[in-house]
Amino acid sequence: MPKRRDLADYYLQTLAQEVARKYEYLSDYACNAFADKIAQIDIILEFVEDEDIKTQLEIAREILKRQGEAFWFMQAGELTNLGAKLGSKIVESSWNPNPSS
Repeated sequence: MPKRRDLADYYLQTLAQEVARKYEYLSDYACNAFADKIAQIDIILEFVEDEDIKTQLEIAREILKRQGEAFWFMQAGELTNLGAKLGSKIVESSWNPNPSS
């Protein structure tokens, strides 16, 4: 049986995943140093009707999203940065020790 802490971590993780599924825009705020500014732009976009202003706000939003992620990674630990740099190098093997079966 899993330990109590493991269950708590599991439920927090699944809760976060469920919230992210329900509110898809939240994933843009995660791990982003400018999450508050992106949220402000999202709120303003709901009320602006002028298409030129909307376009400019969407461009600003994308810039803040990318730059905020970069700043967040700059402040993250060495292991996080190393993992992001290297990516996944896991290769699945289909080796069969009994080729006749």
